[in-house]
Amino acid sequence: MKTFRVNKENSDIITYDTETEQVNRYRGYLLGDIPRNFGCMEFGTRLYDENNNLVNGEDLDEGIPEWFNYKGLTYIIQ
Repeated sequence: MKTFRVNKENSDIITYDTETEQVNRYRGYLLGDIPRNFGCMEFGTRLYDENNNLVNGEDLDEGIPEWFNYKGLTYIIQ
């Protein structure tokens, strides 16, 4: 069973899964404060050479593909 607790000081949400004993901390963001890599699998610019080979594949950063909305904030795992 999953439970969650809201931190009243900074609006963070902490989830706890009793089956796997996994703890996750989520931070709430307003729409204008969401990080640039939000909503994508990979973040960055892909550059290809003249043979359509990917030049900078290792330079791409991981994006944020998972989130949830709760009470007007968008929560992203930290």
